Formats: sequence, C-alpha cells, structure tokens
Amino acid sequence: MEATALTPFLNEWLGLMIDVALIGGFFCLWLTWYRNGKRQQKMEQLLIGTAKQLEEATMHLSLATSAIEELQQQKNAIPSNIQEASPQQPIEPSPPVAARESEQSHHTQPLLPQNSTQATMILRMQREGESETAIADRLDIPLAQVKLMLKLHAASNPGPSLNSNLI
Repeated sequence: MEATALTPFLNEWLGLMIDVALIGGFFCLWLTWYRNGKRQQKMEQLLIGTAKQLEEATMHLSLATSAIEELQQQKNAIPSNIQEASPQQPIEPSPPVAARESEQSHHTQPLLPQNSTQATMILRMQREGESETAIADRLDIPLAQVKLMLKLHAASNPGPSLNSNLI
C-alpha cells in the first residue's frame, strides 16, 4: 500500500524536475540569443566606424595624390620656364635664402593637415626612429593617416630642411 502511495508523489516530483529543466534550457537559449544580438550590434558599430575611417583615409589619400601631382607639375614647370628664358632677357637675381624659405613655407601651407600638432607629433616620432605602426598605435590614429602625413611632409620638403629640426 505504501508503494502505491509513493508512486504518484515520485511521478509529480519527476514531472516537476523535467519542467524546471526545460525552463532552464529555454532561459539558457534565450540568454545565448540575447548575447549574440548584443555582439552583433557591437560588430556592426565597429564596422561602421571602420568604414568611416576608411572613407576619411581615402579622402586624405586622394588629396595627397592631387597635391603630389601638383608638386610634380610645378617641379616639371620650373625647368621649362628656365629654357623659355632667352639670353637677351635679363635674368632676375634670386631672392635671399630667407625669402625663398618663407615662400616655400607659404606654398606648402595648404599641404599641412588641419591638426598641425598631430603632424608635429608624427614627424617628431618618425625622426626619433619609431616605425609607422608604432606611431599609429601610440597616437591612436589610422596607419594610413600616419603614412599620408609622412608622404605629404616628404613631398613638401624634398631635401633636408632647416625647419625640420624645429618641429
């Protein structure tokens, strides 16, 4: 008689445990789904930020390319102007060195980035021997931006400059 009375109790207890296990399983599945949704949102935000950085770097690269082409055209135009000058025309004396340096800095002013303190830091770190990747990591800026800055500086200053020590 006692065996028959225990059987319904065990059946109810077993049913209750199965229900608790199912509820726990559903909760774990929901929690996994929720966490994956959050991870996906974070990844999408990172991708959007990376796309913006890539777009900005592409814009800087196109500006740098056009500036380099312009400098090359100016460089190529100088010898042709000298050849066009005939011996009958008087050749004007060249301005003093200080005037030429101020003119060069005036012409290269548009090539400098808007954030000149960042450019200064990049150039200083490069002079100290740091690699482009290390500079980008330390300043927390894209590597393409560092490379672009160094190319712009190299294009605007083809030879060793006295002003490079002041930066």
